[in-house]
Amino acid sequence: MSRCFNLLPKPFAFFFLLIVLTVPALATRRPLDKVVVIVNDEIILNSDISEFKKKLSSKSFQELLGVDPAILNSRQAILQLLVEERIINQQVKKLDLSATPEEIDGQIRSILTRNNITKAQLQQRLKQLNTSLPEYREGIKRQIERRNLIDREIKPTLKISDEQLRHYYIRKEGKGSQIQYSIAHILISNGSNAKKRADSVYKELSEGKIDFKAAAKQYSDDSSTAQQGGALGYLSLNSLAKEFQTVVPKTKVGDITQPIKTGAGFHIVKVLETRQDPFKSLNEAKKEEIRNTVFSEELERRMVLWLERKKKEAHIKVVSQ
Repeated sequence: MSRCFNLLPKPFAFFFLLIVLTVPALATRRPLDKVVVIVNDEIILNSDISEFKKKLSSKSFQELLGVDPAILNSRQAILQLLVEERIINQQVKKLDLSATPEEIDGQIRSILTRNNITKAQLQQRLKQLNTSLPEYREGIKRQIERRNLIDREIKPTLKISDEQLRHYYIRKEGKGSQIQYSIAHILISNGSNAKKRADSVYKELSEGKIDFKAAAKQYSDDSSTAQQGGALGYLSLNSLAKEFQTVVPKTKVGDITQPIKTGAGFHIVKVLETRQDPFKSLNEAKKEEIRNTVFSEELERRMVLWLERKKKEAHIKVVSQ
């Protein structure tokens, strides 16, 4: 069994099909080739689609890149990838983000080192994949250019907060029920001017004219908790009223929420304390692992949105199917 090498630069999984699966130059086209789509001032030919599908069909490429074979059943999906490839290349050219030969050489040296292989072994593996070193260099060039594009267009505005990490951990690890919130509330029951009354109480609290316990005793319509300052005890996120579930985790300890509407009326909630927050107990290495995952997911989401926006801005004309 041949050794499996990771020949793709890391960590940009997005656009991976367009990094390695390149399209032959226009000079190699057959005279009777048919134009299918025009993307701004560039064309996609019928042979482009055929060549792209041929490479996608290769079991070696599917193994290397994790290509979903289902895409082979959709000419439209393949064409969509080619349209996106044209738009990306046009943006790279427009923003002067082209990769230099030195950058390509450096990336290949890094790949050789990471896989502990020689250049000859790399060429042998590429031969098994029915490609060549020049084609591979072109793929590396495109990858670097797409990385440059990401650095220029997307990364500057991408910030991941600790709160985002905590919510991701809760959602993905199923730890939400372990976090408990000690909360108190003031209930203004449904009735005449309920919203106005709730806003008035909220204003008094916000301006420091009355403390929460005194306000609960004076204004709360929840007779079971009013005399205890509205205290509801410790509750898990899952056991909170659904209207509370998105608001309470975003409220800092000691702060109050604006009036929250439920079927019973309007609630002003104070977060008194939290305990057993599993995210806080994580070591820095685990937090960094989560940060990298969240960053990658958000980066890919924004890249998809960026590409959709560029497609809308482009002049795309379908000539034939």
